[in-house]
Amino acid sequence: MEISSISIRQFKRQISAQTTCYRNDIIISNHVERLEPFHYPCRIFATLVLFCLEGEMDFSINLKRYRIGSNTMVVAFDGDIIQIHHVKALEAYAILLSSDYLNDLQINFRQRSNFYIHTRHNAIARIPHPELMDIVSYYPLLKTSMEKKRAESPEILRGLVQAFSYTVISVMQVYCKNDNDAKVNPIPRNQQLFDKFMALLKLHYTAERGVKFYANRLCLTPNYLSSAIKEYSGRSAMEWINDYVILEAKIMLRNTNLSIQEIACRLNFATQSAFGKYFKLQTGMGPKFYRDRKSDEIEK
Repeated sequence: MEISSISIRQFKRQISAQTTCYRNDIIISNHVERLEPFHYPCRIFATLVLFCLEGEMDFSINLKRYRIGSNTMVVAFDGDIIQIHHVKALEAYAILLSSDYLNDLQINFRQRSNFYIHTRHNAIARIPHPELMDIVSYYPLLKTSMEKKRAESPEILRGLVQAFSYTVISVMQVYCKNDNDAKVNPIPRNQQLFDKFMALLKLHYTAERGVKFYANRLCLTPNYLSSAIKEYSGRSAMEWINDYVILEAKIMLRNTNLSIQEIACRLNFATQSAFGKYFKLQTGMGPKFYRDRKSDEIEK
């Protein structure tokens, strides 16, 4: 199934907060809590870099919940599912770079294997304040260049984005390396199973909603897999499966013009009614009610 990602262009249409945009390639904002698309599960065709200077933010990336405070940096890649759940006295900056723009600049975060692999498991880096402020200093430079209409502005902006991207990669590599050096123990068996299970789930959730399928693919019994997942994550394999399906449904309901019947079909439900019952069982509301719900406050 085609992944339901929204572009920077679509993202811009849903924003009412103070932001600065450049074409359909870059969005920057110092009002992160007001980026309405992130109030609900959102998958955007862009890379997100977020700096938190003060306050707290509770959010999730690909169903993994995080809580961050001052002097932290978050990186999420195109295809990631992002949702902000709660903020408190937040001072933070967000920079979104479209995948097409990064590709045009020949910047590929995934090719930086150590950086990419680490952030797949932990999207947060705690950065010493002086170094974090060095990165934050790019924000006003980007904002000024994006707002000016001079002939040379696009080239200046390209250079700034390149420098900013490589600075982020470099800083993350340093602090990820420090984290990894401190970990001398091998990855626990249950964590390995959980990672493999989630990778399979990402590939097959539209067609397979039973634990037995994933257990068979991992050459395990359903009971063993369920027990291992529960022990590691505190949640059952079935709960993770349901959450992934519902997360995708929410993205399509909020960010596409697909009918509920079409969404049910894409998620392999026999009928629209079956999808509606499943969605209501998991969320307490019907899909139409969820789609029509106003995003005037962040979901808890």
